[in-house]
Amino acid sequence: MKLTIPTTILFILFSTALNADNSKPNIFIDCQMRCHMNYVREQITFVNYMQDRQVADIYILATDQRTGAGGKSVQLVFQGNNQFTGKLDTITYVTDPNATNAIERDQMITELKKGLLKYIVHTDMIDAIDFNIKVDETESTTDNIDDPWNYWVFNVGGNGWFSGEQSFKNMDVSGRINANRITDQNKFFFSSRYSYSENTFKLSDGEEVVSVFRSYNIYTEYVKSITDHWSVGGTARVGSSTFGNTDINSSIRAAIEYNVYPYSEAQTRRFSFFYSIGPEFYDYTDVTIYDKLTEWVGRHSVNMQFEQTQKWGEIEIRFGAQQYLHNLNLYNAYFNPEVEWQIFKGFSIDFGARFSFVNDRINISKEELSDEDILLQIRQLDTDFSYYSYFGINYRFGSQYNNFVNPRF
Repeated sequence: MKLTIPTTILFILFSTALNADNSKPNIFIDCQMRCHMNYVREQITFVNYMQDRQVADIYILATDQRTGAGGKSVQLVFQGNNQFTGKLDTITYVTDPNATNAIERDQMITELKKGLLKYIVHTDMIDAIDFNIKVDETESTTDNIDDPWNYWVFNVGGNGWFSGEQSFKNMDVSGRINANRITDQNKFFFSSRYSYSENTFKLSDGEEVVSVFRSYNIYTEYVKSITDHWSVGGTARVGSSTFGNTDINSSIRAAIEYNVYPYSEAQTRRFSFFYSIGPEFYDYTDVTIYDKLTEWVGRHSVNMQFEQTQKWGEIEIRFGAQQYLHNLNLYNAYFNPEVEWQIFKGFSIDFGARFSFVNDRINISKEELSDEDILLQIRQLDTDFSYYSYFGINYRFGSQYNNFVNPRF
C-alpha cells in the first residue's frame, strides 16, 4: 500500500507513542564510570531513558572508586523529581576484582532495580510487581571474614611494543610489581616499575640516530586513618632516569591530610588539604647547572583538592606547591581546574587546564645538549613554566527518549 506523506508522519508518531510509554517513569543515568548502557536498556525496560536530566523523574548519578583488592566500590545516588520530588536514596556495592564485564554489568542491573523499586511502588506499576524474597539465615560481616591473604593483593606484569619501517624502528619494554593492603583503618601501597625505550631513525644521508630512555621507580606509601576527616602516614621513593639526569633519586616524607567532608562521601565530594615534608638524595649522571654530582636536600609540599560531582556535572580543582628548604627560591606550583557543566537542557561545556610555574629543576645537566638531544627529547630541559588546556562544547536536540538498542552494523 502506498502511503501519502501525512499518513506516513501519523504512522511514525503512533509507533513512537507505543514504544515510549508515558506511564513509565522517566530516568536519566549520569554515568561517571563504565555503565554498559546498551545492556542496561535491554534488561530494564520498565522505565523510559531520557537524553536530558531536566526532563527525568529520577536522576541517577553513578560513580566508582578502586578498592584495595582491585575491585570497585560503586555508588548509585537516586534523586526524585516531579512526582518523586524529595525521594532520595543511595546504594553502594563492591565488585569482585576478578569479575568479568558480564558479571559487573549483571551486578549493576540488580542494584539499579533495587534503587528503582523505591519509586516504582509509588506508581500504578506496583500492581505488576511480582514479589519474591529470599531469606538467608547466614549472616556475615567483614569482621569475621577468614582471609588467608590477610587483605594483601599482588600484581605482576609486563609489556612489550615493537614497530618499524624502512627508516624507523621502535622498541619499548616495561615490567611492574605492585602490592597493596587496604582496610578501613590502614592503607599500604607498594609499586615498582622498570621501562626501556629505544628509537632508531635513519636520516636521508644514511646516518642512524638512536635515542634511548631508561628508568626505574620504586614507591611505597602508608596511610593511617585517624578520624573521619584526618589521616597521617608517609611515603618513600627511589628511582633512576636517563631523561632526568639521575643515577639515583630518592626521598622519604612524613605526610598528613585533612578532608573537610567525611571520607565516606569522597565519591561525590571532596575538599582535602595534604602536607608532606622530608629529605631527598640525588646522584646525578652529569654535573648539574648548580655544579653538583651528588647532594642531600630537604623539601616540603602542600596540595589542595576540591571535587564535586552532582547532576549538573562535575568540577575538580587541584592546587599544589613544592619548595626546597635549603634554598627557598627553588619551588614549583601548579593550578589544575577541570569542569564538566550542563548549563541548560541539551547544552553542555567541558574545559580544563594545568598551569605550572617551574623554578626547581636542580637536576638539569650542565653539559651542552646537541640538536638531536633537544629534538628527540633525550634529556630534560630547564623551563620557567609549562601548561596545557582543552575546551569542548556540545548541544543536543531532538527526541528526548533513549530507550532503544540497535547493534546492527
